[in-house]
Amino acid sequence: MGCQPESQPSLSTLEASQVTCKYMEPGQRNGEGSGDNVQNQEGPGLGGSQELLAVPQHFSQNPAGLRASCEQVTVDPVKLHQSIRTVLFNQCMISFPMVVFLYPFLKWWGDPCRRELPTFHWFLLELAIFTLIEEVLFYYSHRLLHHPTFYKKIHKKHHEWTAPIGIISLYAHPIEHVVSNMLPAIVGPLVMGSHLSSITTWFSLALIITTISHCGYHLPFLPSPEFHDYHHRKFNQCYGVLGVLDHLHGTDTMFKQTKAYERHVLLLGFTPLSESIPESPKKME
Repeated sequence: MGCQPESQPSLSTLEASQVTCKYMEPGQRNGEGSGDNVQNQEGPGLGGSQELLAVPQHFSQNPAGLRASCEQVTVDPVKLHQSIRTVLFNQCMISFPMVVFLYPFLKWWGDPCRRELPTFHWFLLELAIFTLIEEVLFYYSHRLLHHPTFYKKIHKKHHEWTAPIGIISLYAHPIEHVVSNMLPAIVGPLVMGSHLSSITTWFSLALIITTISHCGYHLPFLPSPEFHDYHHRKFNQCYGVLGVLDHLHGTDTMFKQTKAYERHVLLLGFTPLSESIPESPKKME
């Protein structure tokens, strides 16, 4: 994807604001649609036809680190407040009641508040199983929500933010929040009859990772957001969390041909990957 900043704002300016981004394919002029999945998904802002609220896609000390044609603007407070209200509703009116409802099942299978704590080795095993179960359930439920039958009425809400920010990780239709956000995370502890300490740690990790995946920054020593960023741009790629099922089903083939795929690594230094792995000259034109 080409990056053509219209001005050269300072780092402090970038930190205090957000950007309007129009993603372009090589050779595509600003304002022209790329045509990727526009008719199938009906996602807002596809093909550069609509300005999108977003944050810079890379943590960089110069605007050349952005992966898009960016115009500096402030966040629409109405849109942001609406998103916050939706997230609070999902957490308070859906997530909390679900956990309360499922508590008797947890207690029947194995009291989550028992005095004996799990060993560290057992917790690592649980964490591995939780992660695999989440990958399977999230991939297939997420891909199902991209079917035209469900996308327009349910999943399109989440994709209103084509280049999202952290809080948008839980900005979703209530049905999607239950099926694709909550169930993939809850099933693992139910199956394992886990202790409350394991459940709390797992839920915390899941929330932190999904927030990082939507935050728009590739920060040092934290998981890469490149994979899910690409999903929000292309809509028909990168449905999973780990990428294992995307590899098996071939739903990451386009992603693997991009510079974003090369940048999809754990950043172990403070040099922005947009500098160490820059776009090709053709895409920068």
